[in-house]
Amino acid sequence: IAAGAYHSLFLKSDGSLWAMGRNDLGQLGDGTYSTNYPYGVNQPEQIIPSGVPAIAAGFDFSLFLKSDGSLWAMGYNEYGELGDGTYSTNSPYGINRPEQIVGDGVIAIAAGSGHSLFLKSGGSLWAMGSNFYGQLGDGTFGIFNATNRPEQIVPSGVTAIAAGRDHSLFLKSDGSLWGMGLDSEGELGDGFFGTNYCSSI
Repeated sequence: IAAGAYHSLFLKSDGSLWAMGRNDLGQLGDGTYSTNYPYGVNQPEQIIPSGVPAIAAGFDFSLFLKSDGSLWAMGYNEYGELGDGTYSTNSPYGINRPEQIVGDGVIAIAAGSGHSLFLKSGGSLWAMGSNFYGQLGDGTFGIFNATNRPEQIVPSGVTAIAAGRDHSLFLKSDGSLWGMGLDSEGELGDGFFGTNYCSSI
């Protein structure tokens, strides 16, 4: 199961993906936009019939993996968080059907507020979307800083990933924990408050 701000996803044992909740930005991936209040779908609806082993829900977008290692995304894309090479800058600001982002090799996914992370089978870490606070970990940050295509952050040795609202964490194979992004409340645990990128914790 996965929960975004106002939408929910779940997997069944047959590998089918189901969704419910707010859909004004296409985050459910059913091909529609809910444009009248309450802007959502109040019963689970099947989005993909089979072959889905992993899901992640961002603030108002969704990611899922298929069993062939491909990464798919739908929903809000103003910051490029879907990683399809575009920015949705005209209403309704989102993509309402799943679109393939990466063809193979993806083994884990994580979704923040406006950014996404994924891990490939060789242990490389990739990121896309908003980088206002340095949450992508590429050494840059700023109000207009974002990327709409996956960029490699760490080339190898990453074993697990997690995304907060505006920060990111990952584990390396030596057991070390790393973090980047907003640290205003000490969420990176590095002894500071502020913004950091790829800081070892």
